[in-house]
Amino acid sequence: MQGKNVDSGTVAESLHPKHNRYYLKDLVVKADSGLLSVHRGRIEAGGEIFVHTHEIESETFYILSGQVECTMGEEKVAYTAGSCGFAPPGVLHGLRNTGDVPVELIAIFTPPLK
Repeated sequence: MQGKNVDSGTVAESLHPKHNRYYLKDLVVKADSGLLSVHRGRIEAGGEIFVHTHEIESETFYILSGQVECTMGEEKVAYTAGSCGFAPPGVLHGLRNTGDVPVELIAIFTPPLK
């Protein structure tokens, strides 16, 4: 296995099929590491990563810019740049953009989602 350098500005972006106005760039995938996957996300104003769970993966997400309401289990917490959340398998979680600018974030899955 070799290392990998990624310029996220050159990675193709896709609209997530299950969420509202949420766009993803896959930076590190299972084929690259086998241990985790890393994704850059953008939630447009009015957009949302709907509340969901993962059966196998733990998800860690780090807010780079913007403001969101994070649902974590039964709790709702305001997140801004620098906030980080961790959702182990089976824990309900979601993010809703509460501002009028896009939210930029990094999402890390262990084991890899893709």
